[in-house]
Formats: sequence, structure tokens, C-alpha cells
Amino acid sequence: MSDPFQPIDLSTYWNANSENVKSRDGFLWPAPEEDPNRTPLTHLPGGSSLFWGVPFELADREVEPSANSFIEVVKGGSLSDSVKVEIGSKAKRVLFAHLCASVENGPTIEGTGEDIGSYKIMFDDGSVVEQELRRRFEIHDVTVPWGHHPFLCRACSEFLAVPLDDRSIPYGPAQVGVKSNSSDLAGWWLYDWENPSPDKGIASIEVCASGNTPILLGAITLCHEAKDPFAWPPREDVALSIDGDPGDSVVVEMTRGVVARQDALFVPDKDFTTTEETGWGRGGQTVKKGQYLEIHGSPEGTLEIQAGDGKGSVRWGDVLENKTASDGPVKVSLVSPKGKQWVHVRVTDEDTGQPVGTRIHFRSPQGAYFAPHGHQADVNIAWFEDMGGDCKVRGTPYAYIDGKCQIELPIGQVYVEVVRGFEYVPVRKTVEIKPGQKDLSLKIKRSIDMKSRQFYSGDTHVHFLSAQSSHLEAEAEDLNVVNLLASQWGRLFTSWEEFTGGLSPTSSENHKIWVSQENRQHVLGHISLLGLKDLVAPICTGGPQEDWVGGEVQVLMADWAEECRRQGGLVIMPHMPLPDFENAANIVLGHADGAEMCWVWQGEQIGSAEKGYYRWLNTGQKLPIVGGTDKMSNGRILGGSRTYAKLSDDEGFTYDNWCQAVRRGTTFASTGAMIDLWAEGTQMGGDIDLKGNGGTVEVVATAESVWPLSGVELIVNGRSVAREKVDGDGRVVTIKFDLKAEKSCWIAARCWGEHLTDAGPVMAHSSPVYINVGGSRAYEATDGEYLLTHMEGGIAWAEKIGVFRNEDVRSRLIALFTEAQEELKRRALS
Repeated sequence: MSDPFQPIDLSTYWNANSENVKSRDGFLWPAPEEDPNRTPLTHLPGGSSLFWGVPFELADREVEPSANSFIEVVKGGSLSDSVKVEIGSKAKRVLFAHLCASVENGPTIEGTGEDIGSYKIMFDDGSVVEQELRRRFEIHDVTVPWGHHPFLCRACSEFLAVPLDDRSIPYGPAQVGVKSNSSDLAGWWLYDWENPSPDKGIASIEVCASGNTPILLGAITLCHEAKDPFAWPPREDVALSIDGDPGDSVVVEMTRGVVARQDALFVPDKDFTTTEETGWGRGGQTVKKGQYLEIHGSPEGTLEIQAGDGKGSVRWGDVLENKTASDGPVKVSLVSPKGKQWVHVRVTDEDTGQPVGTRIHFRSPQGAYFAPHGHQADVNIAWFEDMGGDCKVRGTPYAYIDGKCQIELPIGQVYVEVVRGFEYVPVRKTVEIKPGQKDLSLKIKRSIDMKSRQFYSGDTHVHFLSAQSSHLEAEAEDLNVVNLLASQWGRLFTSWEEFTGGLSPTSSENHKIWVSQENRQHVLGHISLLGLKDLVAPICTGGPQEDWVGGEVQVLMADWAEECRRQGGLVIMPHMPLPDFENAANIVLGHADGAEMCWVWQGEQIGSAEKGYYRWLNTGQKLPIVGGTDKMSNGRILGGSRTYAKLSDDEGFTYDNWCQAVRRGTTFASTGAMIDLWAEGTQMGGDIDLKGNGGTVEVVATAESVWPLSGVELIVNGRSVAREKVDGDGRVVTIKFDLKAEKSCWIAARCWGEHLTDAGPVMAHSSPVYINVGGSRAYEATDGEYLLTHMEGGIAWAEKIGVFRNEDVRSRLIALFTEAQEELKRRALS
């Protein structure tokens, strides 16, 4: 018989509907006392249904809700105690969709093993086989308490795969792949009866009740397969190989099974282990979207694949048995044909032998990503969801580990990538997992040691991580300081519960975590308050999207800056060059300790963030540069844009000393490179005072990186005055220049490379050295005029558009912009 399943039409035998039935002790089915007809029977699946890919013909109760739609048997009631169904066919197995009433008319764990009834199977030769129905064995209750699963029957609702980004259900249920209306403790119970005499024709099946517990029979399907159709083997990972280019249009469906996950393959190319782009989720690989699958289903199921213009269809059992199967342009192969085994992984520093945290990635030769246990295989990069422990860098997933992890890896060849911040040489290599192997040791080597030069790295701008995750990721990225910022997003307040007013208890000797704040006004701007000892409220005002709908401007950003400094904290103007509304006045008036480069690095060409930064320097402002990520998802790595701050030779590494170094301006911002700048023996952040008509200043800048650099240049008052291109290896570049300083100016150094990191090209940008001729600071008239116009606009906004409940706040904001105007005019004349 070509069709393995034969549903039986039971419609002529239906003798009951979903309404309750009175018995001597009340009602047969559980229901509220005030509405005895509101039984669980009304919610049972009906109509032509597929359960585990098997067809069942149930009554369509939506057509006639009050019509008979079940076979119900019970002793001692108004219904019959047995019903005989004529079959007239052979079958290897008989599949029943049935259930019984609960003990005590409700969900309970009582009654396990109780004799409920039986099926009497009569064959054409007159012989009879009786199959006992025991509660929680062959049959189970209509309402079942959590955790009270049956032993020999299955729920009709198998778990349905839900993509991680499915927004039709709550985020939590999406993690376990179960739709909210799906449960393995509700609906019909499916029982597979194996026929001891499959060569005999089955004449009839009689369902019989043993007592006053009713049995409800919804459907019978004859099965002509030798094995239990509900018994699916464990889930397997497979990789697709498709002739031609299917683009992103790979559609996979599974009959009698489920595609539990569909993701990209990161196929290693020949140069995967040798490319210089290691560490940044790219280079030496080909990404094939939709060609990595996790499949769970019957061996008799079929994978139907539509890839571009090509189609393919393969039996799942063929893939399992032969490790691969193909049809037309499509080939399906097991990712782990020799099986998997658990391995303990340990990563150590090659020089010290000590365990070190890393960002790590494992993949198969086909490009299937293997996540360490406890980590996400399908890394979620949505805003404010599932933060910490994992990340994606330019689409490639990684896991953060503390130097060790456990992972289930396939026997055979595995590719591994190990990354640790900007100062270690990232590793890509192949390893061979041997049968029975339990341990895997990996090493990573430090190439640059900035701490030996008193430079300590930090991220000035992090959101949503827990303090513990901050430490884990800081260790893995070789990042010394994490500023985890509480904030407000309308009605959402984040990380306030992590605030301690000091170092987080998760801090360690080399990794300091301090929870502070980013205060924000929708129009006026954002401001980061680092090193707070007390929270500063309100955290946001001025309306959405920062404050809640209808909010007014309650305080000035200058007020927040003043309070932060009163507490000894560090005031940072985040993500240069925007937002720049009140920030413009506050920077001019000296209310900022640093300007943050974030996510607009552009490489060789000077970008908008740098131009915005230069504007302040060109109007006489001393303003150190810092780097931060504004990390708000697993789509950014911690410290992908970071600050290196140089402590004095006699200073030990503490959070306070790091902040002091930022204030002094002995800093550079980096996305992967290092840079140091000296002018006449004066380091970054320092002043050189020249008299009269100025003089010549000897400038030296050195850039280095574990990734290739393309060039280094010197910037004076926003313009490049010297550039050194790189030939060959390009890991270390030095530029020397004699600067003729005839007027006051500032000088900074920047370097860049071609390889793209998490935050942009490999780059670094120093804080300036300030050269003051004749006692004045640098001042470029065009930038001064621009800012004067900006202050005029701020006054106009405050007078006409801004929403204030307290007029004193409006007046103080106008006064702030006016004061900044006067300061700019004073500098222009000095």
C-alpha cells in the first residue's frame, strides 16, 4: 500500500458531544461548578489533523458545535459502556487518539495505573486480542498537572519550531521553540498499538469502559509501517550543498518532522587559518545563508528544499543511514557523521601558562557553528534582549568564556578561532577531535603589552549587561575598565539594580566594573556620568524617546555635569558628534572631561566624528578623546571601540587613577590599533608654551597593531600636515615631523588599516598636545562662528519650542547658551 496511513471514518459511531454528562456523583468531565458545560472537551483539536505528521480524521466541531463528535463510553451512566467500530482491513499498527476523565473531576497526580478500560481487537478469523488501557500508561487524563507526563502515550501537539526573531509570540517562549498555544500536556493522547498478527485482517475494534471513568475516543488511524511512527530519532545538524547560487532564498520544509533551526553556514575557505582578518568575523570564509539546518523527524519524513530556481527532495532516513543524500542540485549531509562527544576546553596565555578569558568560535568543515554549552547557537542581537555571554561580529557568532568551557564537538576535524582584545594575536586553526577525547588545550599569545607601558583600556559606554557579564566579557576582550551605565528609555529603567556607588563586587585586579549613568534629554543631548557614588535623578527628561510621553525639560545637562563632578566623577560627552545641542555650550564652558568616539570611525578619510571633535579643539577647548561602544546588544563587542589611558609611572591601576588619566588627556581611542604621540618630550594631553612668534616643535608618533596598518598621520587644527603610508607588514609605523608653530594650535595623531573591526576600520586616534603661542589657545574663526550660530539656535529653541514647567529652568538654559556665546567671543579676541 503506497499510503502508510489509513484514517478510519468514525462519524457513524459518534455518540457524544462536548457537553457534560450527569452521573450519579455529579458530572463526568471537569468543569467550573457555575458552568458545568465549560469542559476541556471544547478545546480539543478537531477536523482533519496531522499529529507528528500522521493524519487523523476528527470531527469538525466548528461546523456543528452541538452535534455528536466523539465516541464516549462509561459504565453506570446514560451512555453505553462499549462501542464497536468496524474496520475491515489489515494493519501493522493501530494509532488511537483518545483520553479519559481525570480523577476527582480535575487535574491530579492520583490514579496512576488504574484500569480504565480496553480495546478488543477482533480479527477476520474470529480471534481476539485485548489491549488494557491503564491511566498514565496507554491512556491519560483530559486535564493534566504540570510534570505529570504519561508513560506509553504521547501528546498530539509536538513541539513546533519557532525562529528566534519570531515576534508573534513572547520572547521567552521563543527561546524554547514552543508556540504559546502548544503543550505536551494538552489535547488528545496518541497511543501506538503494535499488531501481533499483521497478516490477519482486523474485523473490528471495540472500545470498552471498565468503570465510571469515561473514555473519549476521537480518531483511529491504521498504520502500515513496521516502526512506531511517533518515535523520531534525536535531532541532527545538517549542511546543505547547493549547485549554483541560491542567494538568500533557501526554503526548507519537512514532512513528518520539523526544521528546528535554519541558519547560515560559515564555510571556511582555503585561507581561513592564514588570513590577516582573523578576529573580526570575516576573512577566509564564505557565508551561505539558510544552509545550516537542525532537523527532528521521522526517518520516513521528507526534506523539501527550494533553493533559488532549483528543487530537491530527500528522505530523512536516507540522510541518517548514509550520512548524506542528494536530489538534483541539492545535497544534504550530516554535520557530525561520526557522532559528537563532550570536550573540556581550556585556553591559556602562551607565555604565562595561565588561563585567560577569550572570545571563541568553533565550526565544522561545512561551516556549522558550535556554541559552548550554556551559550546561544543562534545569537540574538536584538536591542535589550538576551544580553551577555555571546556576540556576533559582522554576522559571525562567538561565545565569551572565562578560559574554559564544555562543548559537544563532532569527532573529526574542527575549526577553532580564539580572540582576546587588541593586544593578542588572534588564532585560527584546525584541531582533530579523536574518539574518546575529553580535553582540548588551546593557547593564545600576547603581542603588545600596553599595561607594561602604563596604558590601561576601558569602555566608557556600556548598557544592559549585568555586572557579572561585564566582567566575563572584559576578561575575554582584555579590557581593564567597564563603565556600565544605567539609563531610562521611556518607562524602562535599566541597570539601576546593579548600582553600588563604587566598584562592582564582580570587579577583579585587572578588570574594574563601575555602574554609573547615562543621563539623556531627547533634544538637548546625552551625557555620561562616570564614577558616581550616588545616583543622579531625574535620569532623563524632555519627553520621548528618552523620557516618557509629555515630559518637560526639568534640569539642565549642566546640572548633571556639576553633580557628577561634585561626587568626584568623570563627565563624558558620548558618541561624537551627536547629539550636540546643549552639549555644545557645556563643552565650551568646560563641563566635559572627555569626548567619546563611538561608532562612526571611517578609516583613512577623516570622518564626521573626528570633524566634530576637531571643532571643539579649534575653539580653544582642552578635550581628551575617549572610546566607547554604546553597546546595547550582542551585535557589538565590549570594548570594540575603547579608551587607552596612561597612568603616571608612580600610579597603580585603580579605577580612580584611570579616571585621573582621562582627565589629564593621556589617552587615545582605538578600534584595534595603538598610538602614542610626543611633541618636544610632551606627551598627549600636555601643553607646550611658546613665546613671541612661536617656534619649531619636534613631533613623533608611533602606531602599532596586531592587524596590518595602512598609514599614520598628524593632524594640526583639523588638517593633515604629515602622512606616512605603510609598505610590507605594516604592524609598526613611526612618523616624525618638525612642526613650525607660528600661531597657537593643537596636534594629534591618527592611524588606520583596511581591515574592518566591530566598530569600523582598524584605527586609533590620540588626544592632542596643545601648543600655546604667546599665552593664547588655538582658535579657528570659522569654527567659532559656527558655534556662535549654534548658541543662537539654542536660545531660539528654549524661547519658542522647548517644553518647560518651571520657567526658571528655561531662563537658566538661555543664560547657559548666552554665557557660551560670551566665552567664544572672548576667545576670538584673545
